[in-house]
Amino acid sequence: MRMAFTVDVEDWFCSPDLSLSEWEGHEIRLEKPVHQILDLLDENAATGTFFALGWIAERRPDLIKEIHRRGHEIASHGYSHRLVYQQSPQEFKQDIRMSKDILENILGSEVYGYRAPCFSMTDWGLDLLIEEGFTYDSSLIPNTFNKLYAKFDLPASDAIPFKIRDGLWEVPLPVYRVSGVNVPWGGGGYFRIYPYRLFSLGARSILRKRGSFVFYIHPYDLDPHQPRIFNTSKLNSIRRYSGLDAAYDKLKALLADYSCMSISRYCPQIGGKAQNERKIRNYS
Repeated sequence: MRMAFTVDVEDWFCSPDLSLSEWEGHEIRLEKPVHQILDLLDENAATGTFFALGWIAERRPDLIKEIHRRGHEIASHGYSHRLVYQQSPQEFKQDIRMSKDILENILGSEVYGYRAPCFSMTDWGLDLLIEEGFTYDSSLIPNTFNKLYAKFDLPASDAIPFKIRDGLWEVPLPVYRVSGVNVPWGGGGYFRIYPYRLFSLGARSILRKRGSFVFYIHPYDLDPHQPRIFNTSKLNSIRRYSGLDAAYDKLKALLADYSCMSISRYCPQIGGKAQNERKIRNYS
């Protein structure tokens, strides 16, 4: 069973609730978990798409180069991790342009994919992605109970990718429909919280019905010793910190159980322009 494997390259403090000046005072811890992810991908002859924050890329350019050198696709997660619908169109345009420029200067090749912070895409945001030279977006999740996510009238059964605009492909995240409710099932905190067997059963069901599955994870999902600064409520604490100790073993199981690949390999319809991966080694 095949799935697209994606990583949102942000650290434990990269929250829209904190300003960039507040980020400066925190320890960057993502290098170890990113290397853990890279090693697991190598062990399973897998590739991934890494949606990198421009702010992180500025401070860890060698890490971005290492991800690329090891055969993976680099895409943009914006610069500042601000929610799209909390920015003006001009602010958003500046944010995605800055991130794209930073990543392309590091890589020496073009970046064509984008994912919005907390999946907060807007209708006008999609138009601006086209203006700034992106050819695909992976920010949409069919309507769920999560209030942060953008609300698009997107059927849960749609195959991927699909043309959401002339010149722009959409690669949405999966949901599992339970009693008429779309439950997020793509990864991240949900991957940590759900028992692995349950998550895998849901993923296989989605693959059978939809024919596709896009998985995502953050480096901090593999960092059980990260500082606890987002525990203002019991629910928030569960969402951010539950399952950290078991996440590495669950990820290892996922990569063994599924054939994982980058978005540009999983969705060749996007076209050769979107592939900034280096050729992966031959494991045969």
